[in-house]
Amino acid sequence: MKVREGKIDSFALVEIIGRVNSENSESLKNYMQELGKREQRILVDCSALEYISSSGLGALLVLLKLIQEKGGTLRLFSLSPRITEVFAIAGFDKFFLIFPNLEAARLAKD
Repeated sequence: MKVREGKIDSFALVEIIGRVNSENSESLKNYMQELGKREQRILVDCSALEYISSSGLGALLVLLKLIQEKGGTLRLFSLSPRITEVFAIAGFDKFFLIFPNLEAARLAKD
């Protein structure tokens, strides 16, 4: 797993690349905690996310809670059908704002 970060408009743009599993989910959780402390508007690019375990979903949930506590925005986009299914099975599709692509996520109204 790799994580890349950039900026687009007023958003932090985060790309998760590869597989998030029990071996690396703790480092993702730590990264998400730091990100949530310093950013208020975040877009997460999941186009290169190949796999995410329940512990990886937990890391995203940590970020969501931090962002919600300060009235911020967290949007995920470009989930593959397999990752979309994981979110749906876990019920996380009801918690997260999920968009088909970057433009839709970026231009959505809060």
